[in-house]
Amino acid sequence: MSKPTNTKPVVIQLTGEAGKRVILNSAKRVMNAHKKEIKALADK
Repeated sequence: MSKPTNTKPVVIQLTGEAGKRVILNSAKRVMNAHKKEIKALADK
């Protein structure tokens, strides 16, 4: 599958309650993805 050549990043305003939900869910995804590494650093 080829990537379209005319795509541009979309600006998202992370303000208010909706922005708070987006940021918290993003942080949870990062924490889950790196759970083992975070635990290993915490146990040092």
